[in-house]
Amino acid sequence: MDFVQLIMKFAIIAVVYIIIFVAFIIMYKDMKSGGKKKVKRDPFGLEIIKPGKNSNLKMGGVIPIQNSITIGRKEDNTLMLSDEYVSSHHVRIYIKNTDYFLEDMNSTNGTKLNSKKLVGKSIIKKGDTIQIGTSEFKVIG
Repeated sequence: MDFVQLIMKFAIIAVVYIIIFVAFIIMYKDMKSGGKKKVKRDPFGLEIIKPGKNSNLKMGGVIPIQNSITIGRKEDNTLMLSDEYVSSHHVRIYIKNTDYFLEDMNSTNGTKLNSKKLVGKSIIKKGDTIQIGTSEFKVIG
């Protein structure tokens, strides 16, 4: 009987130490991250409204945007368009702080944002339409 009680005492002490150890690990990870919580963003992307003269686009398809994408005719773009009205590096979409920006990269034929010619860069939001060459996209997310 004394042996069982001794084992139970050690078991209870071991459980208490394990709980304290796990609590210290959690506190260390919290302090290491600086108490900052990651900001969860809603999914953001472009829905293809009109594929135009691009065989690689399908109406209703979605192009997700994580951090930034480039759109143009050259192969080094994130999204390559085969439209003759699209420049080699036409536009860039990127995030800065919590806003998404559309920037025309000095394209020859320009970019339209909500049916107006884009000059330089502009903030884009859900529901905006973007026309690049013969293609049209809608901002979703």
